Amino acid sequence: MTITAPLPRFASRPRFALAVSVAAAIGCATPRALRSDSGAVPLVGGPVPASERRPLDGGAGPKAGAAVEAVLAAARASLGESRPELDGRPLPTDCSGFVRGLYTKAGVDLFSEAKPWDNGVRAVVRWIERHGQMHRRKVPAPGDLVFFHDSYDRNGDGKVNDRYTHMGLVEEVLPDGTALIVHATNHGIVREPMNLMRPHEARDSQGREINAILRRKTEHDSPRTPRLMSELFAGFGHVLHRDPEDA
Repeated sequence: MTITAPLPRFASRPRFALAVSVAAAIGCATPRALRSDSGAVPLVGGPVPASERRPLDGGAGPKAGAAVEAVLAAARASLGESRPELDGRPLPTDCSGFVRGLYTKAGVDLFSEAKPWDNGVRAVVRWIERHGQMHRRKVPAPGDLVFFHDSYDRNGDGKVNDRYTHMGLVEEVLPDGTALIVHATNHGIVREPMNLMRPHEARDSQGREINAILRRKTEHDSPRTPRLMSELFAGFGHVLHRDPEDA
């Protein structure tokens, strides 16, 4: 999962197809996606054109609420797809490239603050730190990004010390605080639950799943190695500054 995929709405098809194939080969790691995100690949493709770009200071432009809804609609349309598309163009199938592609619907390029050594998730975190808001509230807002540490042993040292290895998009928050996360895996785009108020429970008392498994158990993991989404949670990222009437 490195910074390879151009923006699906604005890149040429030949360059985009090449970038997607590279991104797919080195995407995120979860129980369904065990591909390395080590190494840094130069960003391919340009930024969102100025005419399409959303102001980040709450100035003129489409309402933030409408922009977030456009992103969420694109995410829902991708569920179950192994080759998702956006406006007729293929979306990247690594976790950060997928979310980046979704947010082009809001005129935002989440890779625009990337450093040459960043993987895709770290590049998005860098954007949030500069333009958005990182937070660790237990209940996020739909449209927030969610980041995870240690979804796999990236550096291969057998320790739980790998930062920013996976990410997804908060689609919805249920009344009990369970957040439904849309994210890319090597089995396609899926929706899975995470509940930070009950971080060590996979199911509630009725047997309903409230925390999906994110890290596959390996022979090198100890019995205490965290595996659930809530246990590997690293933070949320708020992308757009909503207008008061959108809040």
